[in-house]
Amino acid sequence: MKKILSYVIALVPILLLISLLFLLPIVFLISLVPNNYLPTSPIWIIEGLIGILILGYGIRLNRFPINLKAKKVYWAMFILSIIIATILALYFKNLLIISIFCQLFLLITYVLIFEQRFTGFKTYLQRSRSALVVFNLFDTFFVLLYYFLKYIIRNNKDKIDNFLNELPITYVTIEWIFIILSMSVLFILLPAFRGYLSVWFYKKQNGIHKQSGRVFWNSNITAYGVSIMSLCLYISMFFRISSLNDSRALVYLMLMSFTVYFWTIVCEGIDRRGEDKEKVLSNWALIGLLSIFLILLDQIESDLIGILTWFLPMLLPTFIGKVNSIIPKGYSKSPTPFMKKHLYWLQMMSFNTLFIFNIISSISTKQLIKNEKIEQINELKIFLISLFDSESSSNFASGVLVSSTMLLISIAVAYGLSKLIVYLIRRYYIEASNRYFN
Repeated sequence: MKKILSYVIALVPILLLISLLFLLPIVFLISLVPNNYLPTSPIWIIEGLIGILILGYGIRLNRFPINLKAKKVYWAMFILSIIIATILALYFKNLLIISIFCQLFLLITYVLIFEQRFTGFKTYLQRSRSALVVFNLFDTFFVLLYYFLKYIIRNNKDKIDNFLNELPITYVTIEWIFIILSMSVLFILLPAFRGYLSVWFYKKQNGIHKQSGRVFWNSNITAYGVSIMSLCLYISMFFRISSLNDSRALVYLMLMSFTVYFWTIVCEGIDRRGEDKEKVLSNWALIGLLSIFLILLDQIESDLIGILTWFLPMLLPTFIGKVNSIIPKGYSKSPTPFMKKHLYWLQMMSFNTLFIFNIISSISTKQLIKNEKIEQINELKIFLISLFDSESSSNFASGVLVSSTMLLISIAVAYGLSKLIVYLIRRYYIEASNRYFN
């Protein structure tokens, strides 16, 4: 019974979302037909179509070599849903939509269980059952807590104001304390707790234990990111609840469904029994250096590019090509042809990337005189920041994002340019004559 209850808690939100996505095109097509041309009420047309689908799949189910008990349960639930739909239609017409969703739950559940094409998704749901239970219970608690606090604040507003006025600190200080505490709880404590619980229950359900030298740090961080995404969607929906219509609610539900997809990334990391600790630390160090580089690129763009354009292509062969000289017994190893090719491409790509970036920056930069000082203004960067920027985002984050975008564009152009240069050099110096290489 406990296992069945956990499956119900884990799957009901997913089944609800799939049902909504299934009903959406049907409702849209019916809405295109004027009501005076419809033979009956739209809700009855939907009920009839779903009934035909369930009946047709029941006939298909009878051909499957599965347990006879499962077939009997399917037909019994189908007949029961018809009886309930009839009762609701006669006495509680407003609740007929509940019967439609229950019928769709029956159909979708049997399709996921017995259709071979959904075996992978079924395995994912089975292995992630405990984690999905954590997600749904936590999200339910979060939503209920929001409405509970909203109710408390609304009905005790005067008492709260009097209490705050009696405190020996200014109102501005209280606001800052409230902002810091709420941000810490909403974006640090709650997502971290939600992500940690989901990873812990997933490992416990599937009997996964940490091995020596391996860690689950990236899995926990990814789970934390998924939790932040979910909580941000809930918070955004709370602020828009007064203007929330059916289409916007559907968009929010679809966005929330993406968190189920991102959870698969966490599952893959956990199923690999974690990652090598040294590799994770080196990747983090690389990400840190890349972040510092992007920040410097945004703040001192021209100076940094000028330095790197001259020194990076020349220093790469020394930094990478001579690394064998600083490790024990490294002198016994010599560069392979693959290393020589790798260094050649690194030099070519680094120079061309910086070259293209410098050209883009120089073309879009203008010098203006302000307050008797010469200032350089990158008009392209300002334009891109205006596209990314919003009232809730900072200029610093937008600037780093724009610099990253310009760098990615430069890398893409530099890759094509490097291919072209190598082709021309090879054609002239190798294929056209043997005077240079033999």
